[in-house]
Amino acid sequence: MRYFLTLFLLILSSCATSKYPHNYFTDCEKKFSEFNDLSACALKEINKDCKDNSVCKIDDNRFVNIIKRLKIMVNNKEISENEAMFRYLNLIDYEESKYKSSDVMRYRNYNYSPNDFYIGGIPNCYFSRNGFCY
Repeated sequence: MRYFLTLFLLILSSCATSKYPHNYFTDCEKKFSEFNDLSACALKEINKDCKDNSVCKIDDNRFVNIIKRLKIMVNNKEISENEAMFRYLNLIDYEESKYKSSDVMRYRNYNYSPNDFYIGGIPNCYFSRNGFCY
């Protein structure tokens, strides 16, 4: 029984979910409205979560690197804070839509039925071969 409990805890801890990198930023949006404050908050949270994790790859994520670059550009006065916020909001919108679309994706039933044309007006699959629709 003790071995079963140990195995169960091991499996449970290995399947722990982690946040996507853009979620750190959306959480900080609730507290801050300026780009520098928002990015500093999110990067601090990422560093805090990665500090205890030896295999953390969030800090080296492409999205996080883009935000770090935007922060450098604002600090060097290459772009304004408003421009950085505009770019940030576009990136967040893209990231959120990317993850939402993968969660919502539903697969249609592509089984061909000769009555599909007569019932719905248009068949489910125009050119189907080996269960794949074109």
